[in-house]
Amino acid sequence: MNLSRLLIFAVVLVWSSCGKDDPEPEQVCMQADWVGTYTGTAVCDGTSDDATVTITASGMDQIIIEYATSTLTTTFDPLTVEGCDLERTATLGGVTASVSATLDGDDLSLNDMISGAGFDSDCMVTATRQ
Repeated sequence: MNLSRLLIFAVVLVWSSCGKDDPEPEQVCMQADWVGTYTGTAVCDGTSDDATVTITASGMDQIIIEYATSTLTTTFDPLTVEGCDLERTATLGGVTASVSATLDGDDLSLNDMISGAGFDSDCMVTATRQ
């Protein structure tokens, strides 16, 4: 009788330890995680070009993003870091500009859109930290 209880206990113990793995903890990004130089590709209005993205710290929790291709350079004034994703939109004089970015380890995705007043532009940058 004790042997069968022990066997049942062992089976239950093994069975209960088989379950779903704990999910990976969500990545948390601080200002220092964003800072660096990234190289990759920018696709702007359907045209692909090499791109270099430079992200520098500004103050305690903001970053300045600059990306350059062979034909353009774009700089985003200090943006507050609130994790691994950021998104900002501003409208002035009928023109709306928005930037969104995601940082996943050393991989950066950046989308820059401008529209209004007869002007539409969309750039998608994918780059890796060097």
